[in-house]
Amino acid sequence: MSAFWPRFRWPLALASGALLVLLTLVAHGGGWAWVGVEHFADKPYFLDLVAVLAAGQAQAAGLDPYLPPNPFDSFGRPHVYGPWWLAGGPLGLMVVDARWRGPLLARAFVATAAAVLAPRRPAAALVALALLASPPVLLGLERGNNDLIIFLLLAAAGALLARREMLGGPMGAVLLWLAAGLKIYPVAALPMLAARAGPRGRALARVAAAGAGCAAVFFLWRADFARAARHQPEPDTIFAYGLGVVRGMAEWPERVPAVARAAAVAAQWVAFGAVLAGAVWFFGRRARALWALVPATGATAAWFVAGGAAWCACWLANTNYPYRAVLLLLPARLWLERALAADSGHAAHSASSGQAENGAGNEEKGNAATGELRDAARTVSRRLLLAAAAAFWLTPAKAALLGGPYAALAAVVGAEQALVLALTAALAVSLAGWGWRRWAGGQVFLSE
Repeated sequence: MSAFWPRFRWPLALASGALLVLLTLVAHGGGWAWVGVEHFADKPYFLDLVAVLAAGQAQAAGLDPYLPPNPFDSFGRPHVYGPWWLAGGPLGLMVVDARWRGPLLARAFVATAAAVLAPRRPAAALVALALLASPPVLLGLERGNNDLIIFLLLAAAGALLARREMLGGPMGAVLLWLAAGLKIYPVAALPMLAARAGPRGRALARVAAAGAGCAAVFFLWRADFARAARHQPEPDTIFAYGLGVVRGMAEWPERVPAVARAAAVAAQWVAFGAVLAGAVWFFGRRARALWALVPATGATAAWFVAGGAAWCACWLANTNYPYRAVLLLLPARLWLERALAADSGHAAHSASSGQAENGAGNEEKGNAATGELRDAARTVSRRLLLAAAAAFWLTPAKAALLGGPYAALAAVVGAEQALVLALTAALAVSLAGWGWRRWAGGQVFLSE
């Protein structure tokens, strides 16, 4: 008990806090609007889970789940995912099973996310709660979206990859393969398999084998994936994230009444430019810390690569629906660790005093450089956490301003998209730095 409590008390507090927020919103249905989540009072909870179960039920009933309308779904929606999700039909699962599967999925996700984030201090737990209970993540929980299942698979894969047992690598690869077969986009997380300690050649073989397995799935079920893609909705609203959303910002003010259009356009681009310029200035000065941020191997590295790579791929493909923010909980583990790392300023000051002889002096200079880099990594990690929390908590402001004033709404949208763009670019730099060190054998500046 003495060893358990200090290690798990803050993750337990984080999970309890997130579940308390969720239960409060369920108990007071009007509260969903306060956090910018559209809740259908006349529809059941876990609507996305209902859609998946309805597709399986339709197939079991002899209907084509890819053709609308589906009589078992609340909105008559066709199936828009891969064929493996239809396995619920042969297993006897029906729409009514969402009543117990939804809460089970929500609890499993919250518990796993708390274990991944693993805060060790009260401040870290509060920051983690701001991410875990953010509006986009709450939307995923309210809908029972299957991105929660992808998160569970990627989190389990990262944990397995870090284990020393012989089957850790193969089992981690199997879980990643399963995730990619379910949603396609996790194929971008294939490099996470290289985060398992061992020779680079073996890591490359593991990535190649899993990639071949994913390609085989996409080829064998290509007709089903193609049919699902015909009905795939596009995230072209201001409540989404992606390259297409940023490009569409130039057209979005056309939906604003003409009398307020000029002010909305100006406010949007001023906010976008100001936030993006500040981010470029801040992170540009600390690009070396971003490059060296991710450890070469281990569970933390695997989670960072999985979540960061999948997020960047979805952002570029413009398929980042709000609830896909759950992916950023995986790299947030490393940001929390770095943000609350011990201060190395004293070591850097000591090393710069120049009291030692040449040999010792050179060693101390190296220690000072490492200390400065760790300080920069801590500062960068704090800003990344702040950027993520700020971007996701702007959702309630967008929802509240939909009816005007439009200049304020446009400014919020511009600031939010700039924050997400900066966050995505920072992830890309960190991923590139990790890849260079892992594959080219570059110097590892920061230990895990």
